[in-house]
Amino acid sequence: MKSIFLLLFLSIFSLHAFCQSAPVIRMKCSSTFSKDEVLWIVVLNKKSYILNHSAERLINTETIEEIKILKDAAATALYGVRAANGVVVVTIKKSKSRKEYKRLKPYFEKA
Repeated sequence: MKSIFLLLFLSIFSLHAFCQSAPVIRMKCSSTFSKDEVLWIVVLNKKSYILNHSAERLINTETIEEIKILKDAAATALYGVRAANGVVVVTIKKSKSRKEYKRLKPYFEKA
């Protein structure tokens, strides 16, 4: 039986959102079974979509209603092994969701 080693440090977390800069969220993670990337989930009209890792900077900060950080076993239970390094759940405002969906649709992955 393979043992899976997971080490998650949340020692570095920073969110910078200035007028002309993209938001940056850093989680220091280490895992033996996946890349050290955080899983990005975008919620639009109560439907969730997985966002490509290269596209997290494309989210318009003015359309964000809520940001949740999931960093424990509950995230892995909800989203599987890809969520082992943490999950960032971004909820978009209802009034802006249709426009954001059209803009971000090419960057969504299948679950």
